[in-house]
Amino acid sequence: MTVNGYDACAEEYAAAVARREQADGVERGDPFGLLPHVLRELGEIRRRRVLDAGCGEGYLSRVLAGEGATVTGVDVAPRLVELARSRDPGGEIAYEVADLCRPQPGLAGRFDAVASYLVLNDVPDHEGFAATLAGAVRSGGRVVLALNNPYGAVVHGHVDDYFASGTVSPYRGLWAEGVRAHHHHRTLQEYLEAFLGAGLRLDGLRDVPAMADVPGPGTTLPAGTRFPRFMVLAFSRA
Repeated sequence: MTVNGYDACAEEYAAAVARREQADGVERGDPFGLLPHVLRELGEIRRRRVLDAGCGEGYLSRVLAGEGATVTGVDVAPRLVELARSRDPGGEIAYEVADLCRPQPGLAGRFDAVASYLVLNDVPDHEGFAATLAGAVRSGGRVVLALNNPYGAVVHGHVDDYFASGTVSPYRGLWAEGVRAHHHHRTLQEYLEAFLGAGLRLDGLRDVPAMADVPGPGTTLPAGTRFPRFMVLAFSRA
């Protein structure tokens, strides 16, 4: 997992997340409506050890800690981890800098659950990411990921050919806020094969529409069309 623009634009990204958290009508800083699905799939996490995989500036880590979990947030971007720590002055959340696309023996078997919020599309090595997350969770534990729907890559103009796996394109919304982050396209089949091949079992797949019926700018869909912009995948280790 490379820094992918986030570390170089850490302050801009943190400011964008702060605006999202403070926006009127946005519950718990989650304008995409993903959080209820993630928490539902994680199940009971109070007093459980949970890894926030790709924690960024700590948004999901703070939510998970607020639910009573013992949270470790890990990200490849040192500046983002520094900002996450600054938003946790009491030190309730443990933050670490590590590349989750590479083997991390120090994380192996440490967690009752793993959660990841809009990170999977950012990583250049999804197979390495899947293997590390699968290795981090104990037997019987859950791995839950919220991501941009792979089919939406066509709708939102990231690719013209759905099967053009590996295509890298800018996140237009983030670029408009000064964050030079990129979307890495893979098919849903490739994502599932990576996690199943890492020894996990698929327990759930949820299509999550955009909160508004009218698609955002840059889509190929006509106004009023409903489309699952996001997806939540839930796995468990047998």
